[in-house]
Order: sequence, then C-alpha cells, then structure tokens
Amino acid sequence: MRRRAGQIDRLSLVAGVVLVLFGLVLLLDRSGALRLTFATMAPLACAVVGTILLVTGLSRRE
Repeated sequence: MRRRAGQIDRLSLVAGVVLVLFGLVLLLDRSGALRLTFATMAPLACAVVGTILLVTGLSRRE
C-alpha cells in the first residue's frame, strides 16, 4: 500500500491520540485528580487496545 506525499496515516494518528489520552488518564490518576482501581483500569486498557486493533483492521481494507 503506497501513500501519496502529504496523505495522513490514519492508523498512526488514531493510535497516537488514543495512547496520549490513555497517558493523560494515568497522569491524572497519579496526581490524585482521579482515583482509578483495577475495576476501572482493565476495561480502559482493553478499550485502548481494541480501538487500535479496530483502526488497524479498517486501515488494511482501504
């Protein structure tokens, strides 16, 4: 799959944004602004991985 110059790689963009948002949630937890437990972190981590996998699968179709 070849991209034209200037074309945005959606997979990298979405994966980067999702990981930055996940990092912000972890930072807020560490600073005390949020109180996260395993019961909230496990589904959040699964959602992050699932989003990245979903975008990976969709980007291969195009």
